[in-house]
Amino acid sequence: MQAVRQVNSVPEFFAHAIAIEREAAERYQEFARQMQDRAPDTANLFSRMAGEGFAHAREIGSRAKGIRIPRLAPGEYAWLDMGAPEPLAHEWVFRLMSPRCALKIALHAERRAKRFFEHVMRTTGDRAVKSIARQFLEEEGEHILRMRRALAKLPNPVLDWERIYARGGPTRAAAVPHISAKAGGRRALHNLRRA
Repeated sequence: MQAVRQVNSVPEFFAHAIAIEREAAERYQEFARQMQDRAPDTANLFSRMAGEGFAHAREIGSRAKGIRIPRLAPGEYAWLDMGAPEPLAHEWVFRLMSPRCALKIALHAERRAKRFFEHVMRTTGDRAVKSIARQFLEEEGEHILRMRRALAKLPNPVLDWERIYARGGPTRAAAVPHISAKAGGRRALHNLRRA
């Protein structure tokens, strides 16, 4: 997102809101496709979020009927691709992306959208814009909460190398199953203490 400017008209606000919703829905749709075989629960969350995003963009479009909506710079709200992506590179990135990484990207984007709506509420002089921004702000807060809950359910695959070496190093730890995940690693390290 470029430097945030002041939004002082409903048409300008709608332009930003539609762009934010469409970008989110398109990314969620891509994430859902990539996660369906690896993380069905995460894929289902992304599918629901994509459906809600597209519905929300249509709802905004309906509210904006008869209003001339200004055009925004292409890619202003892009999550990943600032220009036309190389198709193979784009696909490769999505194939390598873990469910945790996809959720972190989505969480970052939702927080960025929330900051935008907070900025609009603080800086606009238009009461109608402020009122609409407040509604969007609440929805972004709900989206952030959903992403955080989903992240909390996933195992953290980060290795705690300091702990592993404190307990004898990777060769000794390799004898213990599940050392690769923090939760499993804690159990394994507990077993190492007793060994």
